[in-house]
Amino acid sequence: MKSAALALFVLAAIAVEAQAPPSFREGVLAFEKKDWAAAERSMRETLAGNPNEVNGTVSIAGSWFETYVPHYFLARALAKQGKCAEALAEFAESERQGVTPSIPDFAAHLKTRDGCGSQPKKETKPKKVDVFVVPLEPEPRPVPVPVPVPVPKTTTQAVPIESHKTEKQLVAGIAAYLRGDYEQTTTLLAASKFTDRAAAAEAALFRAAARDALYRIGGSKNDALRRDVERDLKTYRELNPNGRPDPRVFPPRICSAAALGGG
Repeated sequence: MKSAALALFVLAAIAVEAQAPPSFREGVLAFEKKDWAAAERSMRETLAGNPNEVNGTVSIAGSWFETYVPHYFLARALAKQGKCAEALAEFAESERQGVTPSIPDFAAHLKTRDGCGSQPKKETKPKKVDVFVVPLEPEPRPVPVPVPVPVPKTTTQAVPIESHKTEKQLVAGIAAYLRGDYEQTTTLLAASKFTDRAAAAEAALFRAAARDALYRIGGSKNDALRRDVERDLKTYRELNPNGRPDPRVFPPRICSAAALGGG
């Protein structure tokens, strides 16, 4: 009886050996060397030849035998490379075929999924960035960019603003212009009297640019608005004759008109 059982075992082992592609041995050897990429390649080749896991062993080297479970070895090789979505699919297939759950050592790794858990890692979606919308005008102009200081430097020497209230008013007006709210820019910068020469010049320049934008958006038909633009530019030139508006902030026509009186 014992010899008959042994004969059956040998026949079963021979049958498994015959069903196992040579790439299975190569994959197991690569797995033991921690060459995960090579193990992945070999196990994928093995599955192409025979995807059915069986509770029988394959000779790897000498007296070293391994159960023929290519899905299991592929799953672990993928998990070691961080390819969790693919690894989980292979773990699930190995579990479905029923060989690995019956072997304690394999079942332990099957349960932990080699660190991949039971669900694939969700990719972090990039945060949406608000789009800075600039009102369309008949004549293209540069997109306004934030100015790093409350008052853009158009003179070679900074002049302090005397009143904190008017400084806040100027800063609010500039911020409104940069976000394309030209009506608000005009309202804020026309409501205050700027006693400081530099602040008054900047207020006139931003007021002129805002009014010019409103004039263009309105189809260039409002003569009163056009005259206001010319008056603001004249004020700017008188207060800051050497001023050179920043072309990153103001359209070319404003830069050109504001610098006409420059030396």
